[in-house]
Amino acid sequence: MSRRLEVFTGFNPISTTKYFEQHGWDVRPVYDSDIKLVKVQRNSALECGDGRFDDYPDREMYGPRVFGGINAVQALITGGDVIGLLRATELVAKFGFTPGTHSAEHGGCGYFDLWKEGKLDHANYNYVAPQEEEIKGFKRFGSWLELTLKLYHGKHFRLNGDHQEQAVRLNPFKGYTDISGNGSRFKVDDWFLADLGVPDHKRFHKIRETVEKLRPEAAKLEIILP
Repeated sequence: MSRRLEVFTGFNPISTTKYFEQHGWDVRPVYDSDIKLVKVQRNSALECGDGRFDDYPDREMYGPRVFGGINAVQALITGGDVIGLLRATELVAKFGFTPGTHSAEHGGCGYFDLWKEGKLDHANYNYVAPQEEEIKGFKRFGSWLELTLKLYHGKHFRLNGDHQEQAVRLNPFKGYTDISGNGSRFKVDDWFLADLGVPDHKRFHKIRETVEKLRPEAAKLEIILP
């Protein structure tokens, strides 16, 4: 194998399995030799764990995948207001990435919707909608979010089709993302939030709560192993 795969510091498949099994999830291993992992590119936008990213057309770059994209960084680390958004974009830029958000044929990002409605117990910060005075003078850009994406060379993705996910696939390999499949799995690059300093119990709670509230039939975990 030409690529050199390295799991992030602190990755423990035994404790990961124990956490999810204690919460009623089935857990099984998937081996890197049986799937397709590719390197994420510098300056790529954060992507969501939404399985429909598998079929995103005309792909030029691959970014790390975590439920909520840039909104997850806000909810967990930097804050839910416009200042938190700017801090989140600056934080991920230090790690070589840009902000990413998405919508879909039938609504928006499920993680963002749950966060906005105050339904995520794991979030350290509540979502705070921008006030009119905060966006005054920036209307020609459309919104604070659109302005932030422009300034930081981020991207808003438009996803097609319906959810088909039947499980969550957890990737611990630093700098890589899983591009195999056709939307049948949620994809989470667990190394990314770990690199940002989010502890494992918080990352796992985030995954579990998001899936159980959005698509409970997919509450099964596949851990990618060497």
